[in-house]
Amino acid sequence: MCCTESGRVIRSYRPLIITVAPTYTRTHRRTPRMSCALDSITAATKLRRAELDVQRELEAKREEYNRRMTQVKEGEAQLAADRAELQDTLVQYYKFIQENEIKRSRAMRKVAIEEKQRKEREAYIVQLTQRLQMLESKRDEMKTHYEDLEKYQGFLEEVLSRNDGDEYQEPRDIIKRWMTLCDNTSVLQARKTQLEEDLLRTRSSLNLARHRRSTENIALQNRLNEMQMSFESLQKSIKAKQDTLDRKIKQKSSTTRTVSHVSMATANLYDRCVLWTRDYSGRGKVETRQKNVLHQLHVICDCLEDFQKVIAQHQEQQQRQAAAQQAAAVTQQAAAAKAG
Repeated sequence: MCCTESGRVIRSYRPLIITVAPTYTRTHRRTPRMSCALDSITAATKLRRAELDVQRELEAKREEYNRRMTQVKEGEAQLAADRAELQDTLVQYYKFIQENEIKRSRAMRKVAIEEKQRKEREAYIVQLTQRLQMLESKRDEMKTHYEDLEKYQGFLEEVLSRNDGDEYQEPRDIIKRWMTLCDNTSVLQARKTQLEEDLLRTRSSLNLARHRRSTENIALQNRLNEMQMSFESLQKSIKAKQDTLDRKIKQKSSTTRTVSHVSMATANLYDRCVLWTRDYSGRGKVETRQKNVLHQLHVICDCLEDFQKVIAQHQEQQQRQAAAQQAAAVTQQAAAAKAG
């Protein structure tokens, strides 16, 4: 029996070997019965001894097994204690990690908030700085404008000091007069601009009317030329069509004469065919006379085909008769030769 690292116990058994000591026969005589009894006693003693040895060995193995099982149980208990201690350590470690993560996330949020506040304050400072610069530039502009107005103020005071009449009592009167003149100038300038625009519109309308009249004249002249050309082409076309009509009338009269001649010839052939086939018509049926040229031509064609067949049959019959006569002559010559 042995114990593995995982705590499992594997039993091992040794094979029981029983050895029987050889018996040696003494020199003196023994009876067969005594020999058998001694042999049986010796064998039983050996078996008993072997059994005792096996029993002692089994007890030793059992004690060894119990001792090892005790060690295994102690090892398992120690392993369970170590595992529980390790589990507690892991739990404490996880708690420590979670607490550190919470602290880190809080610190990160705090840092983000502080960074956001810092950026907002910096942006606000930049905005205030820009506003301050704008106000300073506006102050400089107003100062410059004030200096310019101060020059005009001095000029107006000098004008008032040199004025002998009572028309202008204060600089405000001069400014009002100047504003009135500016308004009148603006009105006159607007009126001038409007009149110039009206003049331009009138000129453009006149030019447009002239251009339209010129375009219409050109279009009418072109249309007149086109109509003249169309009239000439129509005259040529009418003359050509008149010539074509005369030619077709002549051709039609010639065709009519030809058709009448062909119709008369067809009617004559048709009458002759009907007359020839009347005696050979089956069961006394006779071809009914019709004036349709196509029908007459079909009848003539059938009659000609019949005549061709009759001629072919007649020629074939003549050829057979000639062949029969030639064969008879050959036979007669052969018979005459045999008789001679």
